Amino acid sequence: MKIKTVVIISTILSSITTLLWVLGLIFANINLFLLSMIVLAISIIPTIKYYKDIIEFFKTKNGEVIADERKDFIEEKSSLPSFAMVLVVSLYSGVAIFTLRNVYPQYTMLSYAFFSVFIIGLITFIISETYYKRKYGS
Repeated sequence: MKIKTVVIISTILSSITTLLWVLGLIFANINLFLLSMIVLAISIIPTIKYYKDIIEFFKTKNGEVIADERKDFIEEKSSLPSFAMVLVVSLYSGVAIFTLRNVYPQYTMLSYAFFSVFIIGLITFIISETYYKRKYGS
């Protein structure tokens, strides 16, 4: 299959996923949200299979290189501090809101959401760090 076709299919499936997800949120319809997750799972298959080709497709434009190793290196170096900042802000916001639960009880659920973001992010970081340590050595 030509890579341009794969990119078009992945882009269309991604757009459908986003549309269904947003409509599910707007109309508070769990069925649209579940349908968006199914379409997302389907769209992941060609993306994983042709990952390197898709990356190369988006790094070039009309045969000219528009992204190189320097850009990848800069993004790699900036991603960890950004991710850490999101986790720290989530944790501190969750703790602050939870501490004020007697004054503002209506925001207690928001603190649980911040804690959830922190826990999911931390677990994702630990799993990916373990994976890459095993893959590339420590």
